Amino acid sequence: MSRPRKSKKDANARDKIMRAADDLFGEVGFDAASTREIAERSGVNKALIHYHFQNKEALFATLLDQYYEGLAETLRTALQVEGPLRERLHRLLDAYLDFLEQNRNFGRIVQREASGGRHMDRVKARMVPLFELGTLAVKGAHPSTRSGDFAAEHLLVSFYGMIISYFTYAGVIEHLIGSDPMSADNIAKRKLHLRRMLDIVLAAVEAEESGTAGATK
Repeated sequence: MSRPRKSKKDANARDKIMRAADDLFGEVGFDAASTREIAERSGVNKALIHYHFQNKEALFATLLDQYYEGLAETLRTALQVEGPLRERLHRLLDAYLDFLEQNRNFGRIVQREASGGRHMDRVKARMVPLFELGTLAVKGAHPSTRSGDFAAEHLLVSFYGMIISYFTYAGVIEHLIGSDPMSADNIAKRKLHLRRMLDIVLAAVEAEESGTAGATK
């Protein structure tokens, strides 16, 4: 027997629950959030949370998976466009910052889980394919990054830190720079800064490869 189709009303309730859960998980984390408060924030009966998601655990997993599916599509699109690696990485940096700016709870949620939360394994499982996508692209274009001081794995970890920390520590950074780090002007400046940092690193990688090539002639 097939399951009955969910009505538009059901879909709207599900969306409201997801939005409320996103805000609450972003504010207080998984453990401190309750389905009662999620229901109150979303304006639905608590029973609807169990109807759509069974429990808080499944709701959190659905939200996390939705985030990572969106991020994966964003990053793959940026990397798969034709062009030199430098241009593709510029697009990837811009796209990543845009994603985090548009989904501000994402960084906070992941940071809590990656710091020892009960969903750390789920975060790792979602991050590994994205990390491998980036390292393969860098290693393919620059063989010198397969090991050594410019190992692709460490380069990606460094840039990940420069990107994600800007959002997870936005409340502190605001006091450091004296303005809202999430303003359009500061986001644009952050993009330019990260592009410049990337150019410096790639220039160093290319210089090392050129020196190595010259030494073998």
